[in-house]
Formats: sequence, structure tokens, C-alpha cells
Amino acid sequence: MTKQRIMLIAGGSDLAGSEIDGTEDSAYNREHAFGNVLAEKMGYTPINIAVTGATNPTIARSVLEWFDANYNADTMDVFVTVGWTESSRMEVPVNHRCDYRHSNPAIDWFPETMESYLRINFGWPGNDDEKKFIAYYHEFMAKNTTYLEILSINCVLQLQYFFKMHQVPYVMCNTLHMVTSGKHLDFYIKQVDQTRYYEFSNNEGFYWKYKNAGYTNPKAKYWHHDETPHLLHADALYQFLN
Repeated sequence: MTKQRIMLIAGGSDLAGSEIDGTEDSAYNREHAFGNVLAEKMGYTPINIAVTGATNPTIARSVLEWFDANYNADTMDVFVTVGWTESSRMEVPVNHRCDYRHSNPAIDWFPETMESYLRINFGWPGNDDEKKFIAYYHEFMAKNTTYLEILSINCVLQLQYFFKMHQVPYVMCNTLHMVTSGKHLDFYIKQVDQTRYYEFSNNEGFYWKYKNAGYTNPKAKYWHHDETPHLLHADALYQFLN
């Protein structure tokens, strides 16, 4: 029996290819995002579950949820590409529904749990009902950056051990600032399998690497690249894996 070759692609807006064509989400953006380009190079069918504005806990949970709902080791040969976002984001469980589906219309599979968590990013004050609530967390985030980095590195280890337990091949990379070496982080950092993690360095995060190299996207309103850096990063990941 021939197994279906799938590349599961998880991350934030960079893995969704946001603003490649100037829009937040589209089939064209995802097709040209570096995870999808890597899938084509490696002969896998991409399933892109990246979501714009995701936190690192969002990303980790979305992968676990996809495997829980869909994975069949007898019929699937799955490779996972994970692009971690910046640590300075949080999500908190809420009782009301958070409609993130509408801003990700081209997603290949939508994690249902996502609508039960409010994502909190710097730069977004929230709607009228959320402003006071979000302001509290903004203050907490600004005063607890190390705590947020510990949360992020534990998300990395959570998926790393999950993949190894289930013998699922994978590659990880940074897209923005993840963690800073120091007495609180170094223990966790040394547990990371860097043979499966491309350039575990904040300087090599996708956005800043190509931004510092001079690439710009005139169609983008926010921090997002166009097709060329995505193609270059897919090539770099492919060479890293081979």
C-alpha cells in the first residue's frame, strides 16, 4: 500500500505567506510560502495550517490537534515543518468565541481549539470589549519577557519529544526573535535537537535574516516578505535537511 506523503506546515503569518501578494491570506500566498515551496522540493503534498498572528503555544497546539484529528501511521507518511514566531505574544483561554477563521480563509485545515483562546500581541489594543483586558496582559508581557521565552522554548521541546515518540521526521526554524541565552533559558536550550532545527539563532530568523540582507516587500503593510526570500529560505532548509 502506497502511503500518502504529507508535509504538515505550522506557524504564524510567515508560514502562511502573509502579504506576498499584498493580502493577509490567500491561496497564492500559501503556495509561495517557504513551507509549501519546501514541500514541493521534497515531493510532499502540503497541508498548511499556519495562522496569522499565532503565538508559539498556538502553533504547538495546532500541530498536536492536527495529529489527534487526522493522523494515521498506516496510510500517511508525514513530515512536519514548524516556523516559530516571536516569544512576545500570549494566548489566554476565554469563554467567548474568538473568530480567527475569517482572517485565514485559505488555510488547509483549521484547528477548532483556536477559537477558545484570545491571542494577545503588542501593537493590537483589542476591540472595545477587550481593551481593558488586553492592557493588563500587555503590561504583564512587557515585564516578563523571560517568562514568555521559557514558554516558547517549552513549546519547542513539547513538539520535539512528540515527533520523536511517534517517529515523525520534522524541521524547525525561527521566523522572529525566539529566546535569549541566559541562566533561565540555557538549560532548556541545550535540550533542543539542533540537527532538526535550522540555525537556532535569532539572527537567522526568517524575517530579520532577509530584512538585514536588504530584501523589501513594497506590497506589505506589516513585517512580511515577498516571493524571493521565501524561495531562498526553502532552498536553505532543503540544503540543511540534505
